[in-house]
Amino acid sequence: MSSPRMVLVALATAVASLAPVAGAPGAPAASATAAASAAGATSAASATRAARPCAGARTCYVDVSVAEIWTAPDQVRTVDARALTHPVDIRGWLADLGRDGPLRHDVPGETQALYGTRVTVERTWRDARGLLWDHVLVDGQPSPKDTTGRGAYPGWVPDRQLTSARAAAPSGATPKRIAAPTAWAYTTLAAAVAAAGAGRATEYSYGTAFSVRPTEVPGVERATAHDGTALYLRSADLTEVRPHPTGADAVTEARRFLGLDYLWSGASAFGYDCSGLTSQVYAMLGVTVPRDTQPQFDAGAGRAPAGSATGTRIAKEDLAALRPGDVLAFGQDEDHVTHAGLYTGTKDGRPMMINSPRTGERVREEPFLSSGRTYLGATRFLP
Repeated sequence: MSSPRMVLVALATAVASLAPVAGAPGAPAASATAAASAAGATSAASATRAARPCAGARTCYVDVSVAEIWTAPDQVRTVDARALTHPVDIRGWLADLGRDGPLRHDVPGETQALYGTRVTVERTWRDARGLLWDHVLVDGQPSPKDTTGRGAYPGWVPDRQLTSARAAAPSGATPKRIAAPTAWAYTTLAAAVAAAGAGRATEYSYGTAFSVRPTEVPGVERATAHDGTALYLRSADLTEVRPHPTGADAVTEARRFLGLDYLWSGASAFGYDCSGLTSQVYAMLGVTVPRDTQPQFDAGAGRAPAGSATGTRIAKEDLAALRPGDVLAFGQDEDHVTHAGLYTGTKDGRPMMINSPRTGERVREEPFLSSGRTYLGATRFLP
């Protein structure tokens, strides 16, 4: 991300209890929890699917299109209510935050996790209004903040956005991911063919993984939701992971998001922060890199966290050695990296990058030596 994370008070006295605890440390404000219960859903069709919470299981899965992973429950604000529901109303939440200003700038989140992402539940805690929270480790987002060695990212999520049940992939299914910035899943084949109407179920982000089988209608594929219901997706929105990706492929993927608004903690195509964009582009290519800017840079010097690909350091003086797809680092010095971008090549002799700059701005491609940031070097994860 593009700035140091906030320092938070400990929650040790508030965790590991499943009974309501009035006024316990770590509880969201009463207004936030009450509003969350009444917040709108992504769509009426998806609202008919009942949540099956994690309910004490150790291994669970994200059961909403995008789950915000919060720093601490007591940091959640009233304006965040739509991000706490099942199904989540991610677009409604972003509208409530606005495009710029303190509400969007100060999102108290760590990262996000896409539908189907596996999480390990470390402990649970119920707030004063009855909302159950899980402290989890999010798979696929390596971070040195995870001290267990799992190669995951720690944070808090409402239990109702998780499920302990996961439908098995049908025999003969093909693993694919959403390749469009976002894509709708439909409850019926006819609705998927029409790509409209009451059969729209849920809008999923780029990178969301499904196991799919073809249907009798060309251009439509069938997946199975966690609760066993059928989901129909358009083939044009899906792709298989490339067998031999290159850095140039990372650039192609990143260009899909030019013009997308920045979101602190964003790791979905509803809004990325700087390292959310770089890490998720690489995830789409089947390469797991660290979630945040500092460890992305450190991975080029042999200090990758558990679960991450290692990289090659490109010295800041060696601009000629840069290749498309290299992850650029910016900041005060090599131990204080605060921003990341993706090298795209040169234009009119100037080295360029794609980056998600800051709150109130959009993903753009620009000359990085004149971006107003101090360039520190780069990490190469792909040839």
